[in-house]
Amino acid sequence: MAQLDRSADRIGARLAARQFGVVTRRQLLAAGVSPAEVRHRLGCGALIRVHRGVYRAGHNAPSTDASYLAAVYACGSGAILGGLAAAWRYGTVKGPAPPPEVIAPGEHHVTGVRARRGRLDPLDHAVWKGIPTLTVPATLVDLAARLGVAGLARACHEAGVRFGTTPRHVDAVLGRRPNAKGAANLGLVMTGDERVALSRLESSFQPPRGRETWSTAAGPTRA
Repeated sequence: MAQLDRSADRIGARLAARQFGVVTRRQLLAAGVSPAEVRHRLGCGALIRVHRGVYRAGHNAPSTDASYLAAVYACGSGAILGGLAAAWRYGTVKGPAPPPEVIAPGEHHVTGVRARRGRLDPLDHAVWKGIPTLTVPATLVDLAARLGVAGLARACHEAGVRFGTTPRHVDAVLGRRPNAKGAANLGLVMTGDERVALSRLESSFQPPRGRETWSTAAGPTRA
């Protein structure tokens, strides 16, 4: 029994180490840990329940990344991080970490998680630093109706600086989601009809030659 315990501990630790300390019941069972061993570890605190069927290894401290990945796991197959949570991880919005926000094919009600039902094109799926997440352009589209034009323009600017995102990338997402809310706001940003005051540092940013960029004055330009 002790040998089985050590084996189960090694399996759980190996899985959790790759996943911000988070592991699912399904992953443990698939790796050969028995239901009884899972229950035992929950009882002794070696595993801590985060959501139904989603656990944090007891020796791992809570973290934002762990919270986000646990939320994605709790919403099942095909779920991805979206909205402000995705934008915050990309660094395209600032401030404190937002609550977990997940988009999933089915309906889910998970405590502490903003879960939305939605079927997204596989082209809009990515894995960013270990968490299934909307791509950067798809995140901009996802937030277009929520940030307001000024906030959206700053997010677009950050996306351009950090990831080389251009209006062309966003147009491709809008082509797959023609009824996306906030398309009008994106249009204002992409055409430069809405001037946005950026910090001196942002205003002085000079992109590499040949890269299409966001312009807050005259629309996309080519350096």
